[in-house]
Amino acid sequence: MPGKTQGIVSMVCGLVSIFGSYSCGVTIIVAIVGLVMNKKAVAAGYQGTPVKVGKITSIIGLILSIILGIVSIIAAVALAQLQNG
Repeated sequence: MPGKTQGIVSMVCGLVSIFGSYSCGVTIIVAIVGLVMNKKAVAAGYQGTPVKVGKITSIIGLILSIILGIVSIIAAVALAQLQNG
């Protein structure tokens, strides 16, 4: 079935981006790859469960990565201020 592999890759990338969202830079890229593969699977005509799960998990992973990236920057600035003051 065309697009099935891209759907599965999208799902795996989405899950990796959720579970690895604590590492800011890498998982943002993985989540974006998941969304791109999701679009390719849909364009190929595949509408299975991996496509739906891949889209949802990639979006959640992207949002979590961005939020945790911002929180880590704020924490780094706060720690730097504590050391200086």
